Amino acid sequence: MHIHKIFYIEVFAFSILISVQQHYVSAFTTADQIISNGYPVETYEVETKDHYMVGLERIPYSKNAVNKTSGKPIILLHGLYGTSMYYTLNNISLSFILSDAGFDVWLLNFRLAGISKYIKNPRTGLVTPLRNISWDFSFDELGIYDTTAGIDFIINKTGYFKIHMGGYSFGATICLIALAERPEYNEKIDKLVLIVPTARMKYYDRRLIILKIFPYLFHRPLRGRGYVPKMKHPDDQWLGRQCKEKKYMKLLCLYVMTQVQGNLLPINYNTIEILRTYPQPTSVKVMTHYYQLILQNYFRKYDYGKIGNIKHYNSTSPPDYDLSKVIAPTYVYQSKHDIIAPPKDVKWLVDRLPNIKNITMVKKFSHMGFAISPYAKPINLLIVKHLLENSN
Repeated sequence: MHIHKIFYIEVFAFSILISVQQHYVSAFTTADQIISNGYPVETYEVETKDHYMVGLERIPYSKNAVNKTSGKPIILLHGLYGTSMYYTLNNISLSFILSDAGFDVWLLNFRLAGISKYIKNPRTGLVTPLRNISWDFSFDELGIYDTTAGIDFIINKTGYFKIHMGGYSFGATICLIALAERPEYNEKIDKLVLIVPTARMKYYDRRLIILKIFPYLFHRPLRGRGYVPKMKHPDDQWLGRQCKEKKYMKLLCLYVMTQVQGNLLPINYNTIEILRTYPQPTSVKVMTHYYQLILQNYFRKYDYGKIGNIKHYNSTSPPDYDLSKVIAPTYVYQSKHDIIAPPKDVKWLVDRLPNIKNITMVKKFSHMGFAISPYAKPINLLIVKHLLENSN
């Protein structure tokens, strides 16, 4: 980070950004993206009830604000293998559109993702190497512990009794789990924004069939490994740097992004730098849980096998998440051409959520279009409009 950028950073509580710089000076962070777009950023660290550390980036007010006061808070959850950077890729990204509309924007990084992996252990005062941390967690822990810790911290910090919450793809999945497993948190959520949410994945596109057979192909090689991928610098990956610095790599990089999003639809090349941080190290258990849902016609907890399920759930099969408990006012945004969260699966989800307020179908977006499409601004403005309507 250049010296002149430091003056834009307002550090409250603990400064995770500084610890990131000390640990690995070349790390590409969400804070870098926020600063480069001219917005103020604060960073915080929060300990969950199961003793993991999660990092939060905050955009307290817009770069255009006159009085520099913070508005209604919203917490945003990122997708699988990703970080909070999903929301800060360019000047039309959702976090900046929300900030310009007067919201106090908080970006959660799940445990060991993004800046969370650089937080010092509060007991040892050291950053624990990834290989020495327990990766024994699946979806449940990210919802029950990480998300609720973030919500409570924001409420305590800002004094608001209710905040908005949003999630993209896997982040939306974790929003649902948090509110289904901890239903009392519905009272803390003013509005729930679900962007291309994944829950049941029966109609996951056959072009991604490799993911359906993933457990069978990789079960043995991954046995005993806590997380993948294992790399030296997960926040400054070679491909992402080449995409940004070497113009002759543009076609390859666009091809990779097309494969990640599932189909060939408009991509803003300026967002390609996300490949410097994608994919993030992810728990093998999280990956396995994800692929279990692809293989099943359910939205349910982690399957430990019959014996393991009896131990964990007192049942031979894992229980379904009770979506009827997600009673927060819910707004859904989906893509007609999404092959990861296809309309049929989104409809299945919508039919089970009791407090749907609005459903928006975007025709020319892919799964990642809400982040990388050059036409994302109108849909982000629509999200703002929905949040501002009759807000408590």
